[in-house]
Amino acid sequence: MGYELIWEPPGGIVKRHFGGVTGQELLAAVLATEGDRRFDALRYVINDFTDCTGLSVADSELEEIAAIDRAAHALNARIRIAIVATLPEAVAAGSAYAGSPLNRYETRVFATMREARDWLASAVS
Repeated sequence: MGYELIWEPPGGIVKRHFGGVTGQELLAAVLATEGDRRFDALRYVINDFTDCTGLSVADSELEEIAAIDRAAHALNARIRIAIVATLPEAVAAGSAYAGSPLNRYETRVFATMREARDWLASAVS
């Protein structure tokens, strides 16, 4: 259904996905983030699926996102990605992205925002 980008100074962004989410919406959020002038300063990304009621994303769409992120990694390799999800299809998609051989970013899936933020805080200087 949609997403919202919430930039958090210094160096963070929360991509809040809500309602029924498609692979094309995931891709749009990636492109909007990586095309933003603040991308070079990013240190973390939180993909928040806690308000997601459904996720329809093909394996090919996840691989496309991972390939785009691989190219972005050449511009900013300091990003860590946290995926917050309990919806089974969102957990599965997050795990597939994290395990993709195309993904270069350190990525983990968490059940709560607190766990994600604690993990991110452990490395953000």
